[in-house]
Amino acid sequence: MKKLLLPVLLLSVLLAEDNKVNLKIDGMRCAYSCAGKVSEIVQNMKGVEECNVDFASGTAEVVYDNKKINSEKIVKFLNKKTYYKAKIQDKKESKSKSI
Repeated sequence: MKKLLLPVLLLSVLLAEDNKVNLKIDGMRCAYSCAGKVSEIVQNMKGVEECNVDFASGTAEVVYDNKKINSEKIVKFLNKKTYYKAKIQDKKESKSKSI
């Protein structure tokens, strides 16, 4: 039984897709500290797995676990903790595929 359980669990994890959201962030004025601040705040949220900020386009791509947090909470928290204005530009929520 144990020999069967481990491969099934491993396969479930490999087939699961992450949720991604692209945020438009207005108000960033400097490439280093503004983008760094956004990245730091978002990455310190429970459930956020990754945050990549692009100062030139004024966007951030956030990968998160929808069981712990959702995109609306990310935007609300970022708007509360900074003077930047964040909004959802594009969202890809996927359902976990399991066997």
